[in-house]
Amino acid sequence: MKLLNTLGLLTLLLGCQTTPLLDTGPLGKELLEADRAFAALSERSNPKTAFAAYMAPDGLILPRGSVGAVEGLEQVLAALGEGDDPGYRLLWQPQFAEVAAAGDMGWTWGQYQVLAEGETISTGKYLNVWTRQADGRWKVRADIGNQRPAPTSTGK
Repeated sequence: MKLLNTLGLLTLLLGCQTTPLLDTGPLGKELLEADRAFAALSERSNPKTAFAAYMAPDGLILPRGSVGAVEGLEQVLAALGEGDDPGYRLLWQPQFAEVAAAGDMGWTWGQYQVLAEGETISTGKYLNVWTRQADGRWKVRADIGNQRPAPTSTGK
């Protein structure tokens, strides 16, 4: 009897939800295309140019080895390296995107590689949280990377 009551309550609660929480349809595709455009700009130019174009003014990064977040567009750009071209390439391949049903926030994830002097020096996964700006464009609110461990001498 207790199981039937629990199942009945669960059915009632699920029936009350009128809209899905996530959108992997048109808005998800739009966000995935924004991340692909962000990646293409980094590949064509450099990471600083791409982040300057796609990071929200209040954006933040959680860089490897830091105690906390680097917050604000100017601080993020400074953390990416000195000068207009930081001297390395940051490439990434967006894999998936979802957008909240309200259409104002979403996330993407993918794989990344850092190259210096033509050599891959780091690889990993990333997760970006995006917010839709007042003008309708998507901007990165938070950039989080997860570096893969370096291969061991035994190749494992």
